[in-house]
Amino acid sequence: MKRIAAHPVATLLRAVAGSLWFRLLGSAVAVLLFVHGVDLGAAIRLFQHLDGGWATLAIALAALSVAASVLEWGVFLRGTGHGLDWSFLGSWYLKGLFVNQVLPAGVGSDAMRALRMGRITGHGAMVASLVASRMAGTLGMALWGLCAAVLMHTVLDIPEFAGFVVFAAMMIVAWVLALIAERYRARIPEHRRFWHGAGRVLHPFTATFDAYRCRPVILVQSIVAGTVGWGLNLFSMQAFALALGGSVSWEVFAVALPIALLATFIPISANGIGVREGVLVVLLLRDGVSAPMATALALFVDLQLVPFAVLGGLVYLVEHGRLRHPMWLVRRLGERVSTAMGFPQLGSTPAPERVVDGRDGSR
Repeated sequence: MKRIAAHPVATLLRAVAGSLWFRLLGSAVAVLLFVHGVDLGAAIRLFQHLDGGWATLAIALAALSVAASVLEWGVFLRGTGHGLDWSFLGSWYLKGLFVNQVLPAGVGSDAMRALRMGRITGHGAMVASLVASRMAGTLGMALWGLCAAVLMHTVLDIPEFAGFVVFAAMMIVAWVLALIAERYRARIPEHRRFWHGAGRVLHPFTATFDAYRCRPVILVQSIVAGTVGWGLNLFSMQAFALALGGSVSWEVFAVALPIALLATFIPISANGIGVREGVLVVLLLRDGVSAPMATALALFVDLQLVPFAVLGGLVYLVEHGRLRHPMWLVRRLGERVSTAMGFPQLGSTPAPERVVDGRDGSR
């Protein structure tokens, strides 16, 4: 009786936790708490005295980090026979960054590339390349964190050092399992219908990783690109700290950023907004960074990729010819907001060219 009574409650909790509005509300509360708990005015004053040279270096390093991320992902597609130009891959990566800024979900970029580019490469190959590139970047992140923990003499700090050891070990195990999955999938007997059917569904994905196993060069290239790219991101943060007039070493960011990024997966907030910044500020304060500096650096983490996301949005507009009609974006945004809020759209009489056979032809 208890299990039956609890079932509707569990269903309701799952529905609420998975609701976009719940996460948006969680982000709003987290942002309010973040603003209330920090001296935002002092952080903004630091931005007013920004050193142009160091700030330019920080943006340049961030741009190189983005280029490394394109390389980290593209080598898997190009190395398995998909002859895609680097400019084409780069444009799609930038458009993915734009999607990540617009949609309150950390996987928006991957989902968009999987759906749209999967029509060219096959969805199994595309999903495998995205997962593999994420794994390469995460392994690089773990290696930098482990190195920083050693250099900061925190080997005796068991939770921190052991955490990065376990983190790196888990990523290595994940790589091994992914690379040998196809070998074991092929051995599933047909009489085990469920597992055999699941294996057939996963075959395009596991077969792609098996192709990676047969081409170790592209594995090494991606992991090196992911490691270098994360290092460039860390040095970009250090350069921006110098631009703000402070001195925060890359080792501090190498330890703090991976922990703060875990907030992205907390289901109480959309993409960890508000929670991620608060966690990063707390970690930086623990390492002796002043409160205004920690707040400014947490804001820079959010603003760092905005120029590249805007560039991705411009690429999209150019490809679709929308720059010739600048009011299109404003009108479409107004329509989406009105629909979401339940308000009637402005201009109730539709334009003649948007009516097809008595139906609204707008999409």
